[in-house]
Amino acid sequence: MKILIIKSSSMGDVVHALPVAFDIAQHFPDAVIDWVAEESFRDIPRLSPFVGDIIQTAFRRWQKHPTAAETWHEAGAVKRRLRDARYDIVIDLQGLARTGLVTHWAHAPKAAGFSFGCVREWPAALFYSSGMRFPLEETMGAVHRYRALAAAALGYKAEGRPRFGLKTFRPNPMPLPGAYAALAVNTSQARKLWPEENWIEVARQLSEHGLSSVLFWGNDEEKQRVERIAKQAPGCIVAPRLPLADIASVLADASIVVGVDTGISHLGAALGRPTIGIFVQTSLEKVPIVGDAEYVNLGGPGQMPTVDDVMQQCGGFLK
Repeated sequence: MKILIIKSSSMGDVVHALPVAFDIAQHFPDAVIDWVAEESFRDIPRLSPFVGDIIQTAFRRWQKHPTAAETWHEAGAVKRRLRDARYDIVIDLQGLARTGLVTHWAHAPKAAGFSFGCVREWPAALFYSSGMRFPLEETMGAVHRYRALAAAALGYKAEGRPRFGLKTFRPNPMPLPGAYAALAVNTSQARKLWPEENWIEVARQLSEHGLSSVLFWGNDEEKQRVERIAKQAPGCIVAPRLPLADIASVLADASIVVGVDTGISHLGAALGRPTIGIFVQTSLEKVPIVGDAEYVNLGGPGQMPTVDDVMQQCGGFLK
């Protein structure tokens, strides 16, 4: 059986969908599982040993130049590749109009997704097969919702805790002489940020436990933030700007991951590292951190975690 999974963006969402590949592989060991991902996130599904080919889309870039010849050429190549693969079923975990279109491009006998009342953008559901639109609400939580959709589409039960089974495919680009914590202090939404003074104190206390702290960034504003923190806390190391595959390798060697609601935090947990998620505004009901090892989610809307809250959990993980 050839199965195509569509979960193209964003980073944390793609991470949340990866237990689907683990589940399918357990129930259908001989299945071929391919994955559609936006070009920025193509290395995330590559971390799953159960995923075969990655079909790369570039809708974010294509939308900026919709009439350009290059856009039509690239989109046409994706369309031909999907049709030539002859998938038995497509499962759209994204539920956007553009991923519904990709579902249509695959031209598979069966196409599954969320029902009209539950899908992110209702036009997507027009491309799903009759009887393959499933009413699964977002309140289930992202990981459980994606697992439930794939299970319903393929006729098995998604039981037990989610499993990822991820493996990095590049060496650590910045091996350190001692143990370290990975701190994910940045996020694309300012409302999700935790105060810088809190990160400084966390890094200081982690240094007292014998851990350096590695900080990541992806743009100039984020770089300035981590540099301010690193200047005021002992043992802080600002990583160079790294591609996602290299970030995964750094996370995989960390003793502990501490981060706000951002893709790096979710990836650290999925890679099996003890992880503490700091939630400032995000609902824990929909997108909690889930992983293959120990993890804890702190805070929520109107419930700012304190440094003591975080360090208490760090102490438990580092014993």
